[in-house]
Amino acid sequence: MTFDFGPAEVFVIRYRGRLPDARVLGALADLIAADTVRLLDILVVSRDGGGAVEVIEIDDLPAGSPFDAFELEARGITGNEDVERIADDLAPGASAAIAVIEQLWAKSLAERFAESGAQLLETVRIPAPELNAIAVAANIE
Repeated sequence: MTFDFGPAEVFVIRYRGRLPDARVLGALADLIAADTVRLLDILVVSRDGGGAVEVIEIDDLPAGSPFDAFELEARGITGNEDVERIADDLAPGASAAIAVIEQLWAKSLAERFAESGAQLLETVRIPAPELNAIAVAANIE
């Protein structure tokens, strides 16, 4: 069995200002270049100092933005309800990037599960800060 897409995760990154730090986008570009992930969709939700909300698609940004390096593979997959929920939680002057990232390394694994009749019942992501705190508490180096 062949899937068009492998497992994907939605990352919501909150930060100050209108656009994410170029280092964050650079790290994502590095993962894409290494064929570790594929960027399916990304947009920015921004709340200005007066409280007005703006949704920024990467096509709406002027040429030369850090987003120029990205080609979206499933534009529009981010749901409006996600955007609204995230916008409601933003303080004035804050923004959030919503990125749908396909885990290419897991695509063939998902295909093999499906071919064999196996069912993936659950996955749980442990954020890096939590995993590192757990490792410190357990004296794992």
